Amino acid sequence: MKKIYAFLLLFLSLQYAAIAQQEISIQEVEEDGGIQEIPFIVLDQAPIYPGCEGEDITDKTACFQQKLYDHISANFRYPEEAKKENIQGRVICRFLIDETGKITNITVRGSHELLENEARRITELIPNMLAPAQHGGKIVRTPYSLPLTFKL
Repeated sequence: MKKIYAFLLLFLSLQYAAIAQQEISIQEVEEDGGIQEIPFIVLDQAPIYPGCEGEDITDKTACFQQKLYDHISANFRYPEEAKKENIQGRVICRFLIDETGKITNITVRGSHELLENEARRITELIPNMLAPAQHGGKIVRTPYSLPLTFKL
């Protein structure tokens, strides 16, 4: 029952991430080599998560988010020491999907180091995208925020 509750909280956290990213102002930033960094919510085409390649262009964002949720559900392990000490809380993972589709620049911030370590581990396991994000017909980098709630 606790696992189902934890997965439900993770799902709600992902939904919150989608809403929170809508609040990001649209700002295009020129990076090294002329590659722009564009917020995920305003992309013309989301990065293509493995398994989403058959989707039409309008469903790629939903597929990306679903595959990310599936990844978290499949790889989530509540840290044993955190269980013993009844440690709960929220961790925000931020990462960049670069112009090659690789997950880079992972940062985690949360209420406890044990929870941060688990969030980092899950984030590092996210596979490389089959194709990077696109905006205005150009390949771009895109930051992504992933809130995870740890609750016993």
